[in-house]
Amino acid sequence: MNTSSSVASRPVGERGAFQTNHLESPTLPSRYYTDDAIYRRELHAVHYRNWCYIGHVSDIPRPRDYFTDTIAGQPIFVMRDRSGEIRAFFNVCQHRGHELLKGRGSLKVGITCPYHAWSYNLDGTLRNAPHTETVANFDRAQFSLRAINVAQSAGMLFVNLDPECEPFETKMGRFGETITRHLPDFEDYVAVERLHYDIGANWKVVVDNFAEAYHIPVAHPELARVLDEGLDDFVQEERFSYFLYRSRTGFEGLEIEAGSPYVAWMAWPTLNMLSLPGSKNLLVLRMLPNGVGQCSERVDIYAPEGPVDPKLLAVKSLFMDHFNQQDIGIVESVQRGLSSLGYDQGRYVCDPEDSWFSEVPLHTFHWQVLEALERLDG
Repeated sequence: MNTSSSVASRPVGERGAFQTNHLESPTLPSRYYTDDAIYRRELHAVHYRNWCYIGHVSDIPRPRDYFTDTIAGQPIFVMRDRSGEIRAFFNVCQHRGHELLKGRGSLKVGITCPYHAWSYNLDGTLRNAPHTETVANFDRAQFSLRAINVAQSAGMLFVNLDPECEPFETKMGRFGETITRHLPDFEDYVAVERLHYDIGANWKVVVDNFAEAYHIPVAHPELARVLDEGLDDFVQEERFSYFLYRSRTGFEGLEIEAGSPYVAWMAWPTLNMLSLPGSKNLLVLRMLPNGVGQCSERVDIYAPEGPVDPKLLAVKSLFMDHFNQQDIGIVESVQRGLSSLGYDQGRYVCDPEDSWFSEVPLHTFHWQVLEALERLDG
């Protein structure tokens, strides 16, 4: 990402202004994690204007299948119409705003609101609105569901709530390629586990934690025993990063061959992914805001369809019982510290060589947040 230009107003804290040069910059002032006004601006600048991961094609394998979700407080649903085309809509009836669908399932005919029975075709057009025959100037065509942009990449599904957004391929064109480079059949994978965590930390704190490896030897000693610090492959584009590492020999409970691939992705704004060594898998983490000091984290674990590899069970156990629990404790502690009168800013730990521990991706992520806020302001 190019950070050579300067934003109109770089945030200033007790250690000075945020710098475009990561080698010299203090971190974001703590108010960017605790101020409700900044949080509200981020909803509109970041979460309502960018491509957000929502699921996988295996979630809706057949025509009429659907699933519901929430993106930064906005209820939506994704479905396949009769022809198999994937569509997304805001999950609200155009009569009085009642939510239309719950959970996931398959539609028999169309979509009927459980409040007043307004019904919609699978293309979102209003099919029937009881007792509106004598309503003055009532035009069914004006009450279609609000469509949402949807994109597919290597089987992964993304939505963008901005009706005037750039196409997914504009900023994320090679994203799917990096997945299939490592997992050629990923489009045929299925979710073998879905985990949900309510975390007492600002969404950026949770993304921050994923963005750097500096904490791994201290906070995740088991993971540090597996991860070799050498970087085999790297792709950096404006909206995502791809990192290929190699593993060391595993340990009891996770026996793996030295040199097995360990792969990580970061995709703006809230998507982080891991493919851990020892089995075919992809762990997809989505961190969505749920209040200025709260984050809703969803973890989808994908693997080939069929009997689950025992090594994947070991990976899942390590993730649920160790790594993610350790990280949740970390980020909740950081959130409490950011609210303290005893802290405002730190420093990005970076070196000119961008060593494995470098917090350059953290600085890049913060720069993207500031750019998004500036675009919102005009």
